[in-house]
Amino acid sequence: MFYNTNEEKGTALNESRKKAKTQDELVLEYFKNYDNLGATPERVLRHFKIMETLSESKWHNTPITSVRRSFSNLKNKGLIKKTEVLIEGDFGKNIHVWKLV
Repeated sequence: MFYNTNEEKGTALNESRKKAKTQDELVLEYFKNYDNLGATPERVLRHFKIMETLSESKWHNTPITSVRRSFSNLKNKGLIKKTEVLIEGDFGKNIHVWKLV
């Protein structure tokens, strides 16, 4: 789901919706493949940046808030859940680990 907070229209809106759906699908795939590790938005984004080929730049330009949005979308669909486990995030604050439902 794309939250159209900047009031895009036409082709730009359609492209943003398509990218958001694809990102949600990729984040869900991460959970399915690596759920035994647990997941945080920061860990997922770091994984995608590492796995990205040198000729791509999709994930290197993705803000962490975009990945957090995917987590929220997947949670709202009942596919993932926040656990009580906390780990230190990239900015020194404790963040929750997430798991597949």
